[in-house]
Amino acid sequence: MISKSFFESLEEVAFDRGLAIDDVLKRVEIAMAGAAKDNGYSGEVKIDLEEGKSRVRFFEYLYVIDGEEIPVEERTKGQITLEQAEAYTKSPKVGQTIKNEVDFSKFSQRSAQKFKNMFISGLKELEREYAYRHFHSKIGEIVTATIISNQNDFIGFDLGKNTISYMPIAEGLPEETYEIGESKKVYIIKVDQTTKGPKVYLSRKNKEIVRRLFEMNIPEVKDGTVEIVNLSRDPGNRSKVGVLSKDPNVDPKGACVGNSGFRVKTINMALNGEKIDIFTWKEDPKELVAEALLPAETVKVFVDEKEKSALAIVEDDQFSLAIGRNGQNVRLAAYAIGWKIDIKTVSVAKTEGLL
Repeated sequence: MISKSFFESLEEVAFDRGLAIDDVLKRVEIAMAGAAKDNGYSGEVKIDLEEGKSRVRFFEYLYVIDGEEIPVEERTKGQITLEQAEAYTKSPKVGQTIKNEVDFSKFSQRSAQKFKNMFISGLKELEREYAYRHFHSKIGEIVTATIISNQNDFIGFDLGKNTISYMPIAEGLPEETYEIGESKKVYIIKVDQTTKGPKVYLSRKNKEIVRRLFEMNIPEVKDGTVEIVNLSRDPGNRSKVGVLSKDPNVDPKGACVGNSGFRVKTINMALNGEKIDIFTWKEDPKELVAEALLPAETVKVFVDEKEKSALAIVEDDQFSLAIGRNGQNVRLAAYAIGWKIDIKTVSVAKTEGLL
């Protein structure tokens, strides 16, 4: 028998480590079974909490069998013969279950230490299982992590729950700095289960981190009023996000930008200053192409819906803006809407008879 204070200590352990008390008790049970075996207990050891949890007791369960019907090599744990059962009870019967209390006070020091070691090991294993389930449920989501190291092309992040992840610098953003102790929002790509705990794969360049940041910072996106139809990204430099409102009274672009641009600036800051272009998704292909090319203004758009290709005509002074640095604007626009887009100036269009 073990006192109530033992159970209270287990409750404290469970609370401090974020574990369910029933799972902790199961580890106690396993540890006690291991230690009990060294002290001559051969049955199944189970924990017994008395009403009010005033006492914690352990019992081994023995099952009486006909020794002639079940040979030794086929017997399972805790099975004993009628003859062996007589050591525990008078007039035993085949099929009877004998409940024999485990006397922990008579354990040797070695057995007591074995119980302690097995319990501590079991707790660590339980914490690893909890951590794996926690982070596995976060795949495709953003978590906030603290930088603990920056070396050998890997950034070490403390994710909490005794879990460290090393993100390849290639999964970071160009020209981004990583200071020890700084917090960053990271996207969980996948999680593997290992004997040392969960292996969490992180990224800051994955385009889905943009979608999750919109969900985190824009209530209308989170509740589904505004839908992100698609997005494209040049990590660390620029993203284009096409949005559509399911409520005619809600301007999707305005909702995402926020008052004085506060909402989009919050996302911009979380991505190390990455520029975020938000455009309204349109059903009409011509209007959609024109929206996607913003901030460049288009004069006219020609589309081939079968080929999903478009030609956008812009004023001469808008050409560089429409193309963007190294073709970034038109490229991201094309990826965002899934169309091939060519750009021509008004001057060229007129010489070719397009205007």
